[in-house]
Formats: sequence, C-alpha cells, structure tokens
Amino acid sequence: MVELVLTDEQARLLAEARESVEVVDPHGNRLGFFARRLSDTDVEIARKRAASGQPGTATSIVLERLSSLPRHQ
Repeated sequence: MVELVLTDEQARLLAEARESVEVVDPHGNRLGFFARRLSDTDVEIARKRAASGQPGTATSIVLERLSSLPRHQ
C-alpha cells in the first residue's frame, strides 16, 4: 500500500471536513475522493431513516442525476 504523508494544514483540513473531499493534483486533475468517517449521529440518522418505512430514491434515479452533472476536468 502507498502511504501519503500530508502537511499539517492538509491533515487539519481533512480532519475538519464535514463532507467528502475531492483530491486533485496541482493541475486540477481529479485523483480521487477522501470520504470522511461516519459519526455516531450519521449512523443513528441512517438507522432511523431505514426503519421509517419511507421510500428512498431509486439507484437508477441517483445514477441518472449523477450522469447529468457536468464533469470537471
């Protein structure tokens, strides 16, 4: 596995992120995403939503919406 050592500032930004972070190189090329860890609150909200019996959004609709978004190059 490759290990990437962040600067103190980069590590702080990732630790404080409230949502996923897009990782790009100096030229703006997308390298990937850093997904923040789920908090206990996130897990509790997900459990309540799953137990609510309310319908969610179909995967096909989510994928259609994502594919319609402009791509950043």
